Amino acid sequence: MAQVLVEDLDPIILQKLETLAKQHGRSLQEELKYILQQASEQATHYHSGGDIEKAREAVARAQVRYAGKTFSDSTELIREDRER
Repeated sequence: MAQVLVEDLDPIILQKLETLAKQHGRSLQEELKYILQQASEQATHYHSGGDIEKAREAVARAQVRYAGKTFSDSTELIREDRER
């Protein structure tokens, strides 16, 4: 297992972390591991948009729905709107 050293941690932050650990019935190390795990899962969830399989299914449905259709060029509509 890797070890992480955090230098120059504000004493107030350390005190808050210790308080959180006590509230959750964990050691400071266990609390920090929990916080880091939660943060990494949230970051992964955010970047993947959550359920990547659902996103792929939505794209596939859109591709089927719009397959073979042609759409007009919206450039003229945008120009007209800007000139108003």
